[in-house]
This record gives sequence, structure tokens and C-alpha cells, in this order.
Amino acid sequence: MSFAQTPAGAPHVRCRERAWTIRGVSVLCVMLCAFAAGAEDEPRAVQDASESQAPESIDAQLDRRRLGPVLRQRLDKIEEATNLRFGLANTIVFQQATGGDGQRTTAAGDFDLLLRWTPVRAGTPNAGSLLGSAEYRYQIGAATPASLGGTIGTLVPTVDGFGERPVVLKELYWEQRLLDDKLRFSLGRIDLGNLFGSHRLQSSNTFFLHQAFAGLPTSNNPGPGTGAAFQANLREWLVVSGGVGDANGQATAIRFVDFFEDGELFSFAELALVPLERNQNGGRYRLSFWHRDAGEESGRPSGRGVTLSCDQDVGERFVAFARYGWSDGDLTDVRHAVQVGAACQDFALKDGVLGLAASWAVPADRSLRNEKVIEAFQRFQITEFLQFTVGVQAIFDPSNAPDDEAVGVFSLRLRAAL
Repeated sequence: MSFAQTPAGAPHVRCRERAWTIRGVSVLCVMLCAFAAGAEDEPRAVQDASESQAPESIDAQLDRRRLGPVLRQRLDKIEEATNLRFGLANTIVFQQATGGDGQRTTAAGDFDLLLRWTPVRAGTPNAGSLLGSAEYRYQIGAATPASLGGTIGTLVPTVDGFGERPVVLKELYWEQRLLDDKLRFSLGRIDLGNLFGSHRLQSSNTFFLHQAFAGLPTSNNPGPGTGAAFQANLREWLVVSGGVGDANGQATAIRFVDFFEDGELFSFAELALVPLERNQNGGRYRLSFWHRDAGEESGRPSGRGVTLSCDQDVGERFVAFARYGWSDGDLTDVRHAVQVGAACQDFALKDGVLGLAASWAVPADRSLRNEKVIEAFQRFQITEFLQFTVGVQAIFDPSNAPDDEAVGVFSLRLRAAL
């Protein structure tokens, strides 16, 4: 196991219908897991440590797959014959708060389907690929974890994602690599928020859940939409990237024509220093800038921000990160935010991960208190494809709950990924 390189509602469904949907997804995962596990014993798959910098990019999630022997062999044969690689994952999160009014017991799931088809120069540094992902978020019980922050009065949500929405096509774009992979271009339906300001532990699917660590609270990113991005490796230690896309992008809508009509843009640029390779206790140090145009129809103001993000290997088992973000406050509720944290792999059990992080956030509304968060988690690798995580958050001075000094959140996460 290695650390990954790297962050709309729908009409409510009746409980009985939702229960059958959840059972169907669960049965599918169990059947696939049983099929993957029912083969002769073979050595455990070694995970590729050279994952792309976006924490939730399609490539990164596909490279994190942990397959049982039979399924791995069959998918490898399909990929050899068709240059098509795909994966699926189902992640369920439960969160319980110790205080606050309203519904404090929450649960939801996230089902993802990922694919990469490489019809151009597959297996070479100058490959051209079509990448896509679809997602379904479903509610379990009376409320979702995405709503818990509002219930207990936090400035930053207790989880990144895990709300409720129908099946959506999140991303579908072409990626072309050139000059022996020193230059990459992407064009299509892209989630630009995945491509800047990140750190290696930024994933609510596998690491921290709180949005302070799993997202970027000082950035107001739109949803997936029409866009373009590039990454240029100018030196072995210097990477420049940038992108531009639909400032009104939505996961639940395809706005290709509207994008060209309104012409409102979201853009980013990032400079990254990579002083050493990862297997030599390397790290990545990023300086990012973002800007979002004002919305003429919606009356949304323009916004901009800066992020400085650093992560560093410490020996063979530890990775640490630190990040500072600033926004002008017109688009986000957070003006300044600082996070620091670390994780240890192979803790307690083989492939287990222990994580600890702290956050400090200054609200744009200076009449509110600064919010502080500490989160700890322990992740267990149950099988090749099944992970179980226990976590706890302590939130001090929740900004939107002036009568509460502190509130705790207990978390459980179960993830099956093939």
C-alpha cells in the first residue's frame, strides 16, 4: 500500500424504494467481492505509487484498485485486448454527532463507475485516452452526512460529498500525452476542482472525511462542466498546470451549449515543485491561484483565491501535509484556512493507515468565531478490495453555533472497490 498522489439534491425517494436500491448495490458488491476472492492463492497485488496529482482523478482511482486474483487476471486480459480499463466502488459513510438540534444520526453511500479507454498509442508515453466516470449518491435513513454540518452549526461541513443525487455523468474527457509525457492536455467534461490545491491525503473515500482536509474550503469550485486543462513537466522538479471551464458547471446537468452562450469562466493555475522522487522521501509543494467570473443571471459575485499546499514523505511509512488557503470572501464562507496532518501506513495491521490532522478556519463574516477541528482515523484493509475505517472529529467553537463550545462527530466508513 502507498499513499495516493494528489479533493444537488435530487427528489426524495420513498424509504422502501431506497432500501431496495441500496440492497441491490450491496448485493452487487458482495457478489463481485466473492467472485474475486474465490480463486487460488496468489501474491497480493502491489499498488502503483506513481499516481496522478489529482486526489480524486479517474486515473488515481483506477490505479488504487485492489483486485482478487481471478478478477485481476480477467480484467488484465480485457485490457490487453481492448485497451479498456474500468473499475467500480461503493462507499458507505455513517456519522453521529454528540450535540446540536435536529437529526444527528446520518448515513449515505456513493457508487462510482470509472473507465479509461486508450485507443491511441497505448502503452507508450504519448498515449491518448478517453476517461469517464459516473456516480450515484444515495441516502440511508433520515439524513445524509452532507447535512450534518448545518445541523450542528459548523462553518465547514463534517464530510466532503455523501449527500443525495441521482445517477450523473461526472466526467468524460480526452487526455493526450505528448513529448514522452512531459506535456498533457485534457478536453471535455472535467471536474477542475480535482486538479489544484490538493495534498496526498485529500480523499473522503480513503483518508480524512472532514471537508477541511478532504476538500478545499477556501475555493468555490463549480461542478463538472465543459473545460480544458494542461500539465507541463518543465523540469524533473518543476511542474506547471492550469485549466479553464464552465463557471456554472453542474454535476446534474450538461451545459455544453449554455457554456458558450453565457461565457462565464472558472480558471486556475498551479506551480508545483517536486524536489525528489517519491521513493526517495520526496514531496510536492504547490502554489495555486483560482478565479471565478461573476454570474450575470444568478447575481453571483466574482471570486478569487490562493492556496499553498505541501506534502512530504518522512521515511518509508509516514507522509505529512500542510496547507494554507485564502479567498476574498465574496464566494466562500471561509476567508482563511490552515490545515496540518500526517498519516502512517502499515499501522496496527498490514496495509492499515492511521491519520491525524488539525484545521483552523476564519469565517468571512468576522462576527462569527474561528472554527477549529481535529480529526483522527484508523483504516483497516479487510480484504484485497474491502476497507473499513473508524474516525472521530472534535470541532471547537463551531462558527454557526455560538452557544456550543465543542461538538464531537463519530464516523464509520465501509468501501468496496474493484
